[in-house]
Amino acid sequence: MLPKTWFRNIFLFLASMLFYAWAEGTMLILLLGIAFSAWLFSYLIAKTRFSRLFVYLAVILYVAVLFYYKYLGFFINDVFNLDGDGLSHFKLMMPVGVSFFVFQAISYVIDVHRRRDCYEKNPFHVILYITMFPQLISGPLVRYQQLGPQLKLRTYSFDMFAVGIRRFMAGLAKKVLIADTLGLLVRQIMDTETQFLGASAAWIGIIAFTLQLYYDFAGYTDMAIGVGKMLGFDLPENFNFPYISRSIAEFWRRWHMTLSAWLRDYVFMPLSLNTRRRGRAGVFFSLMITFTLCGIWHSPGWNFLIWGAIHGLFLGLEQLFLGKYLVKLKAAAFIYTLFILITSFVFVRTRDVHHALEYLGTMFSPGEYTALGPEAFLAPQYIVIMIIGIIFCFPLKLPPRLTNGSLAGALQTVKIILLLVLFLLSAMAVTTETYNPFLYFKY
Repeated sequence: MLPKTWFRNIFLFLASMLFYAWAEGTMLILLLGIAFSAWLFSYLIAKTRFSRLFVYLAVILYVAVLFYYKYLGFFINDVFNLDGDGLSHFKLMMPVGVSFFVFQAISYVIDVHRRRDCYEKNPFHVILYITMFPQLISGPLVRYQQLGPQLKLRTYSFDMFAVGIRRFMAGLAKKVLIADTLGLLVRQIMDTETQFLGASAAWIGIIAFTLQLYYDFAGYTDMAIGVGKMLGFDLPENFNFPYISRSIAEFWRRWHMTLSAWLRDYVFMPLSLNTRRRGRAGVFFSLMITFTLCGIWHSPGWNFLIWGAIHGLFLGLEQLFLGKYLVKLKAAAFIYTLFILITSFVFVRTRDVHHALEYLGTMFSPGEYTALGPEAFLAPQYIVIMIIGIIFCFPLKLPPRLTNGSLAGALQTVKIILLLVLFLLSAMAVTTETYNPFLYFKY
């Protein structure tokens, strides 16, 4: 309803400040400091002869901020085994979304260093790019080249607003009705002592977590993209049915696609260029380093480091020789990929490495006759939600006669009614259940 783009941007900035301050209070200063410094570094990079020096300083500063808030406690308590009394406080004080807005600041200053025409003269646009609330907490990771032009000029329409509302409703339903319901099942199974679990129950637990993680994060992304469309922005897609992949490489082209592109452009490519003389061995090394960093980026801890290293290992093996066989195997390649994904997610969900190894041992061991089987956990609602979750992991196409024929209008009406029903159920769940934050908030 506001008349000018600059007026809308001021409103969007104030809304973003309120949004972040509501949860983080004084940490808003850190967010603004990162955002303004990104513009200041870009100015020094674009306007002085010391661009290389300033880009190095910027990256070192942002990595130091990320290390201080996210990793210092882990290194002192877990890596060096020093007295961590009081230092665990750093983990508790980690600002929400710090991994995402720091990565966006890094990408902006590096892009300006690589291409001077990426430099934005107006500091307000750079600050708004980093602080814009729909994608601030958990992405998608947006490049300035994608968002900058829309900050200066964007159009609004009722149709786009309606698309945004529908996308938001779908995302909320994914989060509240599927992910949160499966989260109850996951807690019941995976928080049970492993000696009391049977193998089948352990498999059900980790499969449920695999679905929960996808619908939780994909739901957030849908909501972020939906709010963006309501405000006149086109944010990039972040998921493309990742669980239909036939290789780990394909999985990362479909899962958290903006992070995958970020890692490719700012970590893997520089590493691979520096190791290109070593041929395929250099590529393997670069993939291992990139995805080990990807694991530790998600959360400080040995479990995530191992999870990232597993993905780096199989990506490297696919690059060396495995990929050419997976192309031919198809169904077997699909099973191979799911198996790697599901078993590696054990390290994401369990408390520590010992717990992860115990849980994996339970999955691959014949259960004792006293062990709890699936029937001890699988209430009817969990079975229904798991079936629905599995079905919608696959792209579903309606017959052309329903989408193009005389029934197209009726089908659209049915979709809208279904979305309204899902929205009401989601609202009821939000107001009656306990608080369930997005899983990626802690990453």
